[in-house]
Amino acid sequence: MSQNKKHLTPTANLDKYHLVIENNTFSATVFWARVVSSENESLLTGYTKHTFFEIQYALEGRIVITAGENDRFTLDESDFIIIPPDTYHQIVDGDDTGARFIMAFSLTSHQESSPEKLLRKGSLPHHESPALRQMLNLILQKGQADAPHTAHILAGLIEAFLYELCDILSPEKHTLSESKSKLSDRAQHVVTILDFIRKYHGIGMTVSELSRRFGIGERHLHRIFRAETGNTVREAINHEKLRYIEELIASTPLSLGEISALCGFSDEYAMNKFFKRYNRLRLSDYRRTARHEAVK
Repeated sequence: MSQNKKHLTPTANLDKYHLVIENNTFSATVFWARVVSSENESLLTGYTKHTFFEIQYALEGRIVITAGENDRFTLDESDFIIIPPDTYHQIVDGDDTGARFIMAFSLTSHQESSPEKLLRKGSLPHHESPALRQMLNLILQKGQADAPHTAHILAGLIEAFLYELCDILSPEKHTLSESKSKLSDRAQHVVTILDFIRKYHGIGMTVSELSRRFGIGERHLHRIFRAETGNTVREAINHEKLRYIEELIASTPLSLGEISALCGFSDEYAMNKFFKRYNRLRLSDYRRTARHEAVK
C-alpha cells in the first residue's frame, strides 16, 4: 500500500498547480496546467529542454510537436506524448481553438519497479485510454476545488494517472502484438481482442460493441473466445474490470465513489454489487484487508 505525503500549492494562474507525491515506489514533484489557444495564452512554445519529464496531451484539436533530433509528431485530439528529461522539444503548430494538458514532473525511483525507466521510452505519440481520460477530467475538476482533503484526492489521482501511463506503455502489450503472426487466424482474433480489453481495463465495453469494432458476429465471437480461452467475452471484460478495481483500491487513496466513476459505474452501490458477485466481499472489507496486508 502506498504511503503518500502531499501538498497542493496553487500558483498565480488558477489552472496551474504544484503537488508532491511520495510513496514506496517513487517520489514525484508534479506541476500541471490546462492551456488554451487564445489571445492571452498560446499553444506554441519555445525550443527548450529541461531536467524533468513533460507530458503534452491534446485535449481539444491538434498539436504538432518536435522532439529529439528533428522528430516531428502530430497529436490528434486525445493523443499524448511523454518528453523524457534532457530532450529538446517545441510545439510548432496547433489548432487556433485547441487546448492541451501539460504535466511536468520529476521522478526519483525507490524500487526497480518504478515507472521511471518505462516513461523514458515514451517519446512517441500514444492514444489515451478511457481510464486515463477519466482520471484527467477528475484532476482538472479537483484542481479547482478548495477543500482540506483536495491534495489527498489529487495525489491519488495523479499517482493512478502515472501508473496508467505505464500500463499503456507496457512492453507486454507489444509482446502480445508481435506474437500474433505465429498464431492461427482464430487465435489472432482472440489475442487482439484480449489485448484491447486489457489495455482499457474492460471499462465501458459490451460484447456487441466489441463485435462491431472487430467486425466479428457476436455468436462467432462467443464461439472462438470459448474455444481459445475457456471463458466468455463477458467474463474476460469483467475479469479485467475487477482486476483494475482491486488495483485502485489497494494502491491509491481514492474514495470508493471516485473509483466507481473511473471504472464506469453509475455509483458506488453498483460497483459494490459487481465486486461482491466475484469476490464475495464488500469493497470496504477488501480495502481494509489490502491495507492490512500492505503493512505486514
